[in-house]
Amino acid sequence: MVVLGTVPYANAAPLVEGLDALPGVRLVREVPSVLARRLDAGDLDAALVPSVAALRDPRLVVVPAACLASRGAVGSVSLFGRKAPGPGARVLLDDSSLTSAALARILLAGPLGAPGATFAPCPPTADPGAADADAVLLIGDGALLLDRRGLVEIDLGEAWTRWTGLPFVWAVWAARDAAAARKAEPLLREAREQGARALPSIVDREAARLGMDRAAVERYLTRSIQYGFGEEERRGLRRFREECGGAGLL
Repeated sequence: MVVLGTVPYANAAPLVEGLDALPGVRLVREVPSVLARRLDAGDLDAALVPSVAALRDPRLVVVPAACLASRGAVGSVSLFGRKAPGPGARVLLDDSSLTSAALARILLAGPLGAPGATFAPCPPTADPGAADADAVLLIGDGALLLDRRGLVEIDLGEAWTRWTGLPFVWAVWAARDAAAARKAEPLLREAREQGARALPSIVDREAARLGMDRAAVERYLTRSIQYGFGEEERRGLRRFREECGGAGLL
């Protein structure tokens, strides 16, 4: 039995198509922070973990079958508030996130111009319009579905690419050891290929599940999210490692 973990968000659907129907494979869906803990505990053979979790744990083996990345606006990882955060801002971070929380800290201290910000966790259901905070970080489907009227939004993917000129890698496939990576890699490559072939039906399914316009979901899964783990994505990940190290986040 190979136990694989993925996030319960639309953006990962094209990477896991058909996996839960394979004999000898069990697919577990959890939010990013929980996936990282379960992989660390040995409950999973491999998982689509937050990229910062893979950077923090040298025991993990990155499986280069695919990733979740973006170049420019990602559409599902943003800071929301009634105004743009400034120096000393109070910021709430979605507690299902790891990578996005680290990126928010880096960007706020640097290009977003909010040094000295303070941070506290919040649930993924937090309402930025009613929160006692200057900004709220939301990720995944919750960010996609949020009513943005009356809110200032800072898309963290867009802010990163504007600052660095690089794509940002949100999550990578990582295995708990080399043996698990060898078992998982062919399964993950086949799932990605099957997801590419089945993309129209995946868009239909996710649009219905989310209650979103089909064209918007198609744009999100084909333009906002990128799945290839090429040299540009590796450069973006290396730059993120450097920034995390400089900020004491590793």
